This record gives sequence, C-alpha cells and structure tokens, in this order.
Amino acid sequence: MSWIGNTPLVKLERLADESCASVYVKIEGANPTGSMKDRMALSMIEGAEQRGELQAGGRVVEYTGGSTGSSLAMVCAMKGYQAHFVSSNAFAAEKIQTMRAFGATVELIPAQNAELTADIIDQMIARTKELAHTSNTFWTNQVNNPDNKKGYHSMGREILSVLGTRIDEFVMATGGGGCISGNSEILKASIPHLRTVAVEPLHVRNISGGDTSGSHKLEGIGLSFIPSILRQDLIDEVIAVSDEDAYATAQQLAKQEGIFGGATSGANVWAALQRARALGPGKVVVTIICDSGLKYLNGDLYRVKQKL
Repeated sequence: MSWIGNTPLVKLERLADESCASVYVKIEGANPTGSMKDRMALSMIEGAEQRGELQAGGRVVEYTGGSTGSSLAMVCAMKGYQAHFVSSNAFAAEKIQTMRAFGATVELIPAQNAELTADIIDQMIARTKELAHTSNTFWTNQVNNPDNKKGYHSMGREILSVLGTRIDEFVMATGGGGCISGNSEILKASIPHLRTVAVEPLHVRNISGGDTSGSHKLEGIGLSFIPSILRQDLIDEVIAVSDEDAYATAQQLAKQEGIFGGATSGANVWAALQRARALGPGKVVVTIICDSGLKYLNGDLYRVKQKL
C-alpha cells in the first residue's frame, strides 16, 4: 500500500517568527483516511498476518477514538477482514461515521456531556478485552503492540530525507506511544543530540506523573496509564498543553498558515513553538499535524460565526 506515507513536510512561515527556531510540520492528513494512524494500522495488520495471528475471514477489534479505527477499518476492508471497534460519543462524530463507512461495527461508551476522561478510556478497554476472547478474533492492542511504533519508522526516515541531520528537537503528543517512539528511534539513531519532547493534556498528565482525573478535548492522548510501547528512555522533556492553547493554535494554523488539523495537532504546534522560542534562530524543531481538520467540522473546534 504505497499510497500510505510520503506526506509533506512544511515549514511554518508566520507562527514562528525570526526570533524563533525554524518549525517544520509533517502533514499526516495527506494519508488516505486523513490520519497518521494509517501507518500503524497497516503495520499492525501485516505483522499479525505474518505471525499467523490473523486468518482469512477473521475479525479485528480495538478501542479507539476514531482515527486508529478509521485506519484499521480501511485496511480491513481492503484485506477482507471484519472490524469491530469500541469508541465513545466523546470523540468526533466524523470519525465514528468514517469507521462505519468502511464497514466496521462501532460500539459507543456514553460519556457525560461528551467529555473525555481517563475512565471512559478504561471502560472502552474493558469492553474490547471481552470482544477479544471470541474465536477467530485479533485484538490489535495498539498501546502494547510493537508493530504500532514500527509503522512510524517510515515517517522518521521521510523527515531525515528532507532535513538530514540538522534537527534539534522532535515534539509529539504521546497518545498510544507509537508515533513519538517510532520516530524517535529512527531520528535519534541518526542524530544523537536530538531531544524528544512529549506533549500531554494539562489535566490528564499520565506521562509526567501528574493528575489523571481531569477531562480534556485533545483526542487520542491523555490515557490513565503509560503505554508499554512508549520509549520513555527517549523522552527528554514533557510539556502539558491546555485545551484553550491547543484550540487557539489549531485555529491559527488554519487561518495564518493554511494548515488544517485537529486540536491535538494544535497542541503539538503550541508546544513546538514554545521550544522554538526557547532555542532561538538557527535551530530546527519538527512536529506532527496528526490528522485533517475535516474530521472536526461538526465539533466546536472550527465553529465559526460569520460576520454580516
């Protein structure tokens, strides 16, 4: 599936001024489902096939905010597998619709006021574990599956092919641990001095050891635990980002840079800009636009009131 990956790497021209380090963003919305998760979905399915854990006519199950599920549903549709995912109304309706459009069965765990909490994720995990016990079923188990981070090795190599070894910091939201770990494995092997900066929600700080009882709007990150595949040894710093800063940055990216992503992408860029200001001119920071803003048009992120 050669159409997955090889996404653009773009330099920010307006949000990072001359007093800052250069900031480059990888536009993962250019993947087939509009998400970086296409990379890891293909890697996990093909890894299971190679090990004989996924047989013809089998079923794939996972808990997901929707981006992983959409990517898995697409790969399953292409390869002829059934797909059954557990999600929640706390996630973007567009993502749930996309999973179903690719033929997946989607169960929803209700969230009060559609607010995302670590407890909702825990409920989704518990239901997925139940589904995984049925016959001819493969649970991709993304936060514990090494094929997840292997799927992002290609992204790291793509970044190196453009910028070479002149990268000082890589900034990425942690989530399931695959993207930040897979990229860091490749980048740090070629650039020993490179620093990896992890991003987490301000009110669910599982990576830095803070409080995990709050709620947030940064989809795909803010678990109640640390994923086993997360390479904590490769993380040099952790930055917590508020919903407000993430939203404002995502909106600025669209209006000032023409780059369209979700709130978590906004969090990535907000943190990257903090580091770019600290590093100053002559340095290079790379971060990720995780998915397309088209996935969030029904929510409050891009709800714009037209002036008459």
